[in-house]
Amino acid sequence: MLLKKINLRNIRAILFDLDGVLIDSYPGWFRLFNDALSYFGFDQITEKTFRKHWGQSTAEDVRIFMPGKTVDQVRIYFQEHFLQYLSYLKVNPLAIKTLRALSESGLKLACVTNSHRDIVLEILATYHLDQYFEVILTADDVKNPKPAPDILLEACRLLGVQSNQALFIGDTPTDKKAGSAAGCLFIGYRSPADITVEDMSDFYKLLLG
Repeated sequence: MLLKKINLRNIRAILFDLDGVLIDSYPGWFRLFNDALSYFGFDQITEKTFRKHWGQSTAEDVRIFMPGKTVDQVRIYFQEHFLQYLSYLKVNPLAIKTLRALSESGLKLACVTNSHRDIVLEILATYHLDQYFEVILTADDVKNPKPAPDILLEACRLLGVQSNQALFIGDTPTDKKAGSAAGCLFIGYRSPADITVEDMSDFYKLLLG
């Protein structure tokens, strides 16, 4: 779909995935995940395998790669060790400009991510992104994380908008499935979708001209 053909007149809220969209956290999570596998007695995985499962919930990670362990065990490991990997993270250079402009335009903003709350709050505070979001929801805040629509529907409820009044930008098939299930307009960030942008500057121009 051509960007100029998108009807944005009904959009009142923008929902952002975090990892891979606002923050390039892939290198850090790849290292952390492999270290977690070793810690719990499992073989490490290749970058190709990790990329295939990038963006899914910790529950799915545990089911596939760490059978016999609990989600809480792995979540606690992630939370206790994540700060060691902050140096591998990079904020999208246009993230703050885009969030500030969207907020000033009157649109409601939410961050919706399958990461865990303590980690998400640390990342958002570190890169000064937290101030722009009216709502921050994580996998810890809903019964069913993405690809279920729960987190998007809850974000819309808290923002006071209908799901068809929200635009969701994410970078994985998991995000795309969640957006479709929730009834949001979905934009793929460097990820196959009916509507795709390759750079945050394209997303900025699309919404703000």
